Amino acid sequence: MSAVNFPASPPDLSDAAAADYFFRMGNYGFRLYQHDKDERAVCNLCWNNALPGGRPFPLIPEAGALSFGRIVTGPFARYATKYFYVVDDLSSGELVAYLTGAEGVDVAIDNGKVPWMKWRDDCAERIAEQEFGEISYKLYLPLQSYFEGRKFLYALSLGPRAVQFLLHAKFNSAKEMPAAPACPEFHFHVKQGHRGAGIGSKMIELFVRSFPNKNKYSKICAQVTVCAGHKTLAYYQSLAYRGKHVWKVYDAKETAMYNAYEKQLWGLGPVVENVSLVADRKRLLAFVKSK
Repeated sequence: MSAVNFPASPPDLSDAAAADYFFRMGNYGFRLYQHDKDERAVCNLCWNNALPGGRPFPLIPEAGALSFGRIVTGPFARYATKYFYVVDDLSSGELVAYLTGAEGVDVAIDNGKVPWMKWRDDCAERIAEQEFGEISYKLYLPLQSYFEGRKFLYALSLGPRAVQFLLHAKFNSAKEMPAAPACPEFHFHVKQGHRGAGIGSKMIELFVRSFPNKNKYSKICAQVTVCAGHKTLAYYQSLAYRGKHVWKVYDAKETAMYNAYEKQLWGLGPVVENVSLVADRKRLLAFVKSK
């Protein structure tokens, strides 16, 4: 892996700035992500929603779910906190949604610049190593001079399927990640029971509106996972505003994250794909505002 520098921890936000709701909608308050306060809730929401069908791998306990969430959301928390929104249920104080995003342009490092997607993948891999140690196939051969103390025991304690899952995430995630254009990119999750209230549309609207330069940021990218028994590619391709499609496929790659038994058990179909979707900024904004 190339040497890419990034902050050791997410940038600090003042308590006042993080606690203030910059937007309220009914019973929901929108605010900036606060790492110390929100990390666990965001990671658990990511874990429960990120996998097709919202079905977490049953063999991975909460500790593994937290690590998974850190790998997925960590690059955004470390680089693009100003585009990291969370939503609270004001009646309970529970975090029920989040959106992470980034400008998608090259990231400045000590010796030049790195494309955002490469920086994001390298950052996620480094976070994985921080969570689990230098995971490699040597993990299965601890007697052959490979032992990294508590990290090794932690990874091993998650169980064989969990270890396979984490190894796959480390060695194949970048290969299975579709290409994306150099434009603003986002992903978001809303907790079940709070969907259909317009939270997701409002978060996307807020994100898109944060880029006022229409010439520089004329396109918006989103990455999704599609398969049978979940939201299919046809679903996203069917979304339209005034008769014109909102999303176009930029790139798609099949993922081998799931074995055949899991696909059959969860009704995911034979193919699970990671897809980069691209939308015209103006049309996407009009579409989410209409919801």
